[in-house]
Amino acid sequence: MEHDYIPVRACPICEGRSGIVLGRLSYTLFDDLEISGSKTLIRCTVCGMMYDDVAFGEEQLQAYYRRNEHYAASSAGGTGGLSPDNLKRYDRIIDSSHPDPKAIILDVGCGQGGFVARCVQRGFSAAGVEPSDKSRHAGLSEGLALYASLHEYAAKHPEGKIGTVVISHVLEHLLNPSKMLKELALFAPKAQVYIEVPDAASYLAPNAIRWHELYFEHLNHYCKEMLCSFAAAAGVEVTRAESAPFSQDQADSTCLFLVGRLGDTPGRHARISTVRKTAPVPLLSLPHADIPQDGRPVAVWGISQYAMLLMGSLPQLRHVDRLFDKSPAKVGRTIRGIPIEDPKEMGTLSKATTLVLPYSQYSKQMLKEIRQSGAFRGTIIEI
Repeated sequence: MEHDYIPVRACPICEGRSGIVLGRLSYTLFDDLEISGSKTLIRCTVCGMMYDDVAFGEEQLQAYYRRNEHYAASSAGGTGGLSPDNLKRYDRIIDSSHPDPKAIILDVGCGQGGFVARCVQRGFSAAGVEPSDKSRHAGLSEGLALYASLHEYAAKHPEGKIGTVVISHVLEHLLNPSKMLKELALFAPKAQVYIEVPDAASYLAPNAIRWHELYFEHLNHYCKEMLCSFAAAAGVEVTRAESAPFSQDQADSTCLFLVGRLGDTPGRHARISTVRKTAPVPLLSLPHADIPQDGRPVAVWGISQYAMLLMGSLPQLRHVDRLFDKSPAKVGRTIRGIPIEDPKEMGTLSKATTLVLPYSQYSKQMLKEIRQSGAFRGTIIEI
């Protein structure tokens, strides 16, 4: 474990610049992205917050999300779509926050606007803020009130009373999450706030690291103590904090949520307490992959962020020949100059090819499909 590490990025909670390195991760990203895929996971030695030290800044990150198409091309959990599983999750958020039916619910980072639509279906007034152009336009085409920024919303609704602000799976994506809460305190002073993030204690547990949940986009890793301390320090009066499964279909992904009230003056109003001293073990190595290194072709099906982590960190996957994915937001793009193809083309793979399936919630179905089709007769390895 590397002590006395001086990060480029200040701690998003206490703004300290001293850390302990827990691991270094490298993601092989799409060729058309102008952003570094290298991250260093550290624990702040001042307050105990776990976060990623990265080489890119706010402008690069904003550009990344503005042009992001994945969330607009999928109905899976976290995209803001209207799948049955998403609807149940939206109902959980509404029922947990008990919003004022006479005031507006503002969903910050709303994706396609599925939560906004569900609120309207249940008789509430709701609007959303979403920086991704594709996702926002998908919601606008359905007649939803979606905006590119808080400033755009405020300019068009200067008199609108915001009763509840929902920030669901957003804070972990930001370089400066405190800044967002301070801005919201100005836009909606004393409004109720619902915050939900992944539970870092579930995927960074000692001796049980859940590698497939180490997303490139997740830059801040909250345990319950730190989330509550962070919210209080940003002026939120926390009234309830609990854990829950992300959704029914993704019950193994544990989340933290808290309900509270925004302060009327942005700033730090509480002391940031340190988290418990038990720390996760260092990230020493990725899962073992028994992939042939004798020159035979290697293909990857499922270009998730976990797959990008494997491709960037495992030497055995640095010379992949072909890539496959069903998402229209990925097909046709390239990684290391290799075009991502539709899985229908896997029938052209030779029997000598090793096909790698990085873990995902769809892995079992993907494996079943390829075995039933008989289109591929080479070796399949799940990681």
